[in-house]
Amino acid sequence: MTANHMLLKLDPHPWPGFPGRRYRRHLGDEGCLPGRGAGAIVGFMAADRLKVIVNDRCLRNVRTGVGHYVAELLAALPAVDPALDVKPFYQRLRRGRFVRRAIESHARGPAPSGPYEPPPDGRGSDVGRGPAIRRGSDVGGAHVDQGGSGGRLRRPPAALRRWMQAVYELAFEAFGPFGGCRLYHEPNHIPGPWQGPIVTTVHDLSVLRHPEWHPADRVAWYERDFLAALPRSEHFIAVSAFTRQEMIDLLDLAPERISVIHLGVRGVFQPRPREQTAGWLARRGLPARYLLFAGTLEPRKNVEGLLSAYARLPGRLRERFPLLLAGAGGWGDDRLDGLTARMGLSGQVRRLGYVTDEELAWLYAGAAALVWPTLYEGFGLPPLECLASGTPVITSRRASLPEVVGEAGLLVDPRDPAEIASAIERVIEDVDFAQALTRRGLMRAKEFSWLRCAEHHAAIYRRFADA
Repeated sequence: MTANHMLLKLDPHPWPGFPGRRYRRHLGDEGCLPGRGAGAIVGFMAADRLKVIVNDRCLRNVRTGVGHYVAELLAALPAVDPALDVKPFYQRLRRGRFVRRAIESHARGPAPSGPYEPPPDGRGSDVGRGPAIRRGSDVGGAHVDQGGSGGRLRRPPAALRRWMQAVYELAFEAFGPFGGCRLYHEPNHIPGPWQGPIVTTVHDLSVLRHPEWHPADRVAWYERDFLAALPRSEHFIAVSAFTRQEMIDLLDLAPERISVIHLGVRGVFQPRPREQTAGWLARRGLPARYLLFAGTLEPRKNVEGLLSAYARLPGRLRERFPLLLAGAGGWGDDRLDGLTARMGLSGQVRRLGYVTDEELAWLYAGAAALVWPTLYEGFGLPPLECLASGTPVITSRRASLPEVVGEAGLLVDPRDPAEIASAIERVIEDVDFAQALTRRGLMRAKEFSWLRCAEHHAAIYRRFADA
């Protein structure tokens, strides 16, 4: 290991559940990653460090897939490249370090023309998860209603959002001159104001490919700000080869401007003892046997198609295996309760609303199968997490899912309820087949690592820092 790759000890992090400390378990006795050499000295010269600013604003809300990506990346980067000085901007802004300087160094002008951050509605690419949310609690500007809405997240008033965005952009732009950062990483599609090189992560292009699945203001925001911001990025990170190809096809980007970096799977998702899982379920009044869906209840997740497939199962199987829907309510989910009633499934389908990471891990471990017939994904964390939990996965044979699940899951046509129902019945009835899926799933999940993900990010940072 060179002098520029010596070990940094991670500082305590202000976010609840931040995963930083656990990556120390992956370090060898000499303070370096296994296989990276020995004899490294703890510490380094500050002048050797590459300063990178990361827009970590998505961590202010209930975490979705993007939030988990940012949290895991920030935790793993010091372990794989300690010479990087990664500055999570929103964390520092919350501490009040930069607001005063931003206001003093920039005259107040008109409000920005539009946000470069999605509205804080908590409806990202994957299941909304994070710290436990009580009924009617507020999280980072988004209100979580755990009443009959199934944990739907509501946005603050538009005027307040515009004011918060204006202050944030002002502080972000002012950070450049005195922060000393040579690179800006935007992990969520649209970069903010920055004069130096920018690397941007794109998770999926569902808003452009299928605008009918999204609210009109989100579509307008993408068509205006996302497309206009593309020329400003030196390089792009796509979370799957599927997303990379979508970027080439829809955005006309040169292939060499896009690198594919797969996401990882967190350690909380692993097989759990059967007796402990049964006890956890019983204490919470949950059935001992069930089918599971995990994700934000929004159109592209195809929950309506899942209900249609579930209704096709024989009544005896629905009685033995109720369907649990774990996830916050999203845009367009108000139809689900009525649809469930019309299908005669009210006593067999249960909406759990928003669940914490720990709760989700137990739910994965106890399920007979995760049924995830989504219509469009850029990656697909829930199937990967479920594979790591030792539970069979039934998911779509389209978009990024074959790339993530491989041969470890049972792939179906998400538009064919009969095929989905047949796959569910096979996993329930054929014990040997389900066990084979479990074995293949555990092996497949080992191929995805947040440390490996962070290594590739660090290499891209260094490559484009002086572009």
